[in-house]
Amino acid sequence: MQPQHLKFHVAALQFLNDINGCGRLAAACFPPEPRGARLCIVLQALDGSLTGASHQEIAIALFGRRRVEEDWSHPGSHLRDQVRRAIQRGRYLMGGGYRQFLM
Repeated sequence: MQPQHLKFHVAALQFLNDINGCGRLAAACFPPEPRGARLCIVLQALDGSLTGASHQEIAIALFGRRRVEEDWSHPGSHLRDQVRRAIQRGRYLMGGGYRQFLM
């Protein structure tokens, strides 16, 4: 057994022990994905784009009408860029990029 794989074997044994002891896996076995909040925005932006919503409509759904009214026309276009990047990332994931999460 290679040392770098030892932690995975230990974790697998802990999972089996949890299943044996109480018939289910403990919540601690499923730590939150650090990128979870960002991925939610990406997937919601992708959904909006696929249904034909404009970038501004997507921004309103994601960040609220008030923020869009305040920031949409900002010279730096940060909010517009954020929506555009989220849609691009969603399309990348949809096109097969999701596989990186399975490795």
